[in-house]
Order: sequence, then structure tokens, then C-alpha cells
Amino acid sequence: MMFSKAAVVSTLAVLATAAPNPWATVTVTATAPGPTVTTVSQCNTGGAQCCNSVGAANSLPGVSAILGLLGIVIQDLSVVVGLGCANIVGNTCTQQPVCCTDNNFNGLINIGCTPITL
Repeated sequence: MMFSKAAVVSTLAVLATAAPNPWATVTVTATAPGPTVTTVSQCNTGGAQCCNSVGAANSLPGVSAILGLLGIVIQDLSVVVGLGCANIVGNTCTQQPVCCTDNNFNGLINIGCTPITL
């Protein structure tokens, strides 16, 4: 009986140390590309994106909740972010086209964005 308890305890200890930390945070230092980025051809910091919402991280509704759930800490809350973003295909975007510093989290949120024209 003692052997089986020891085996269970050691197995749990191994699993606990091998599992990723679900409360880990990611600190993102993002600065938007220079204000001279105005067209998709000038976007050299990452792919041009089409976002449903674009605005400052401290004023766009829902950003704080998304960042908190993803464990992301943004040092400059005035940085422009995009929500619900996807790659621009065929120079067509019906929402807001942006150029971001390639800090994207599966299109849920893109950090360090500058609006562009297509």
C-alpha cells in the first residue's frame, strides 16, 4: 500500500512540473510603425490585416478582458490594437485595414497597429 501511494505522489509531482503554467503572463512591448506607413506596400513589420475594431488599448471596449484572459501585459496602453483581425486577401477589406508589428494572437487581438489604405 505504501508503494502505491508513493508511486501516485511521484507521478503527480512529475505531471505538475511538466504541465505549462496556465497563469503565466506575456509582456508585450509594442510600438506602432511610424506614422509614414499609409499603404499596404509600406507595411514591412508584418502582414497587412483587416480588423473588425481598431483603437487604443486603453479605450477600445473589451481589450482589457481579452488581454487579461490571454495573460498579456501591454506596457503602453495607448498603443493601437486591432480586434478580430485576418490577413488581407486581394486588397479587399470591408472593415479597417492595418499594419501591425506582428504581435498577433490568432487574429483575436493584434498589437502595435497603424491604419493603412489599400
